[in-house]
Amino acid sequence: MLFMCALSATFGAPAAHAEWRRSTDIELNTAFTLEEGTLSIGILSPLTVGVTDNFQAAIHPVLLLLGQPSLALRIRITPVDEVTASINLAGAWSFIKRETADGRSIAEADGDAVGFPGTLQLTETTSFRLGNRVLFSAGGGGAADFLGEKPVRGLAELHLSLHWLAAARHMVMVQLMGYLPFTERARLLRPSAQVLYVWSAGSSVQLALGMGLGNWVWETSDARRTTVRIFPLIDVWFRF
Repeated sequence: MLFMCALSATFGAPAAHAEWRRSTDIELNTAFTLEEGTLSIGILSPLTVGVTDNFQAAIHPVLLLLGQPSLALRIRITPVDEVTASINLAGAWSFIKRETADGRSIAEADGDAVGFPGTLQLTETTSFRLGNRVLFSAGGGGAADFLGEKPVRGLAELHLSLHWLAAARHMVMVQLMGYLPFTERARLLRPSAQVLYVWSAGSSVQLALGMGLGNWVWETSDARRTTVRIFPLIDVWFRF
C-alpha cells in the first residue's frame, strides 16, 4: 500500500535564511513550523507554506502531476521551547495503478478486490532540544489504509528523527518511521530510514545528499515489479 509523507512550506517572503540560525529553524521532521510568510520547496520534497507562525501546509507538486496527490497540515500546539509539540494531519493517494489491499498489482490479484491505494493519518510530534545544536523528535498516532473509498487496515504510525546542527551551514539528519497494524498480526509495515547530510549553499538554497532504506518499488509493467531496499537520496531545497 502506497503512502507518501508530505511535510512543510509558506507563501510570502521576509528575508530568506537558508542557513540555520538556531535549531528551531529546522521544521523538516520536527514539531516546529515555518514562520508566517516563508516558503520552502525541493525537487523531491514538498512545497511547504507557513500560513501563520504556528500553522503550515504542504503539497507535493510533482507527485500531484504524476497522479499521486498528497497533503500535510501541521499545527504547533505549544510555544517554541526546550520541548515543543505539534499535531499533524496527512493524506496521500495513488491514482496511477490499482492494487490489492496487501499491495499486489492487478496482474497478481487473482480475483481479489483491487482499487486505488491511499493512507490518512493523524499524528503527534514532540521535539526535544538537547543543547543548542541537537534536536530529538518522536511521535506517532492513528492511521488507516484505504482501497478506493473503503478503509482496509487500521494502523499505528511511529516516527523518530535526530538533527545535529554541526554549524550554521551544515546539518546531519536521521529519520526512522513505520506502521504497526491494529487488525492484523503484529509486524512492522513499510519501515523506512533516511540519513542525510545537508549543506546550506547560499542565502536561500540547501543541498541534501544521503541514503534511504525501505521498499522503493520500480514497475516496468503491470506484471513485473522490482523492489529496491537501499537507494541514494539527492535533493535541492529552496527557502524564500
